[in-house]
Amino acid sequence: MVVDYSLRLKAQYGWEDTWVAGYSNDVFGYIPSLRVLKEGGYEAQGTSGRLFGAAVEETIVERVQDLVEKTGRDVK
Repeated sequence: MVVDYSLRLKAQYGWEDTWVAGYSNDVFGYIPSLRVLKEGGYEAQGTSGRLFGAAVEETIVERVQDLVEKTGRDVK
């Protein structure tokens, strides 16, 4: 995951108690944010050369929200 995810999720859930862990298992390439997709370049592609869709960032952020809600954590 590119740094945009960490910045966005920490701003949303708290700078002091949010930890975004990317590259935790088998890594196939960067997971771009919408900003990175628009800029293009190698970060916007997986190792297979496929481009991610424009909804990738919102999809991930929505899934994080789902997981946070399942934990019962109070969201700021």
